Amino acid sequence: MLKGDSAEAQRALDTPDPSIRLYLLYGPDEAGSEALAARFGKAQGAGVERVDLDGPTLSRDPARLSDEANAISMFGDKRWVRVQPAGDEVTAAVEALFGNEATGGDPVVIVAGNLRKNAKLLALCEGRKDALCIVSYALDARSGEQAAVAMARAQGLTLSPDLARRLVALSSGERGLLASEIDKLALYLDAAPDRPQQATAEALDALAAEGGEQHLFKAAGVVLSGNLRGAEREMARLRQNGGSLAGLLRLTLQRAVQIGQQQAGVGARGGWGGEDLSRCWNAETIGRAIHRLAEAERTGRLQRGVGETVMAQELFTVARMAARSQR
Repeated sequence: MLKGDSAEAQRALDTPDPSIRLYLLYGPDEAGSEALAARFGKAQGAGVERVDLDGPTLSRDPARLSDEANAISMFGDKRWVRVQPAGDEVTAAVEALFGNEATGGDPVVIVAGNLRKNAKLLALCEGRKDALCIVSYALDARSGEQAAVAMARAQGLTLSPDLARRLVALSSGERGLLASEIDKLALYLDAAPDRPQQATAEALDALAAEGGEQHLFKAAGVVLSGNLRGAEREMARLRQNGGSLAGLLRLTLQRAVQIGQQQAGVGARGGWGGEDLSRCWNAETIGRAIHRLAEAERTGRLQRGVGETVMAQELFTVARMAARSQR
């Protein structure tokens, strides 16, 4: 088992070993696992076919995985198989894959969630010479800063420790959002590996002023205050400016957790942007709101197109919950 941040794991994905039939990417940081799968896909080269399967499909038809991995392309093209989302329900499919004596075959990448230590799928893959297990943990302050600097360097950006910490805080340590923020900063500064640029606080401030950081804080406050028309207006403005609801939902979830801690008597009670949002909630309703937001955030990461719709619906639902709590 390798850690997703390790150089060894990254080398294994950048230069895949033909003897590895299956890569199991799992852990609490699902966005990190997704990023590793994308890294593997990039290493396969442009134009390589990717076959997408999911856990429910393989649960109903366990032989499908082995069939796809060993299918012969009419034109002899390279292929690889990605399975996402997945969990223990694909164990029988993986057993069938390992039991197939056919040599060669297309590599399989399974993007699993936070598997339990005793998960059947993990037990099946660990220790096999033809499988590689890579676990991704959520970024803490130190690893987040290091990841931000490395991501920026790959984009041609030199990032100071202060800016790296600010970007990690802005993205809540979520790798996908962190990468998105760095992409926007590199584009703004016209940075690239062949034309490196120094990232500046002024550039990050300018991006925030164009609808990023400050507007997200404001919009999250509007949602949690129960201002229905305001929430609808803020989400529409975010979309018109080309922004993603993922960042808004993530920040709203963060603030909802803070309100929940206040309701439980943990953490300091105080205003946010001059307003004490805890007055809009009670312990029961904020708990339900946190659950809904967390589920929507997960759906947004796993199902991109559908995710935007789900996130908008859940954000508006949470705003309605806050509004009803104040009646």
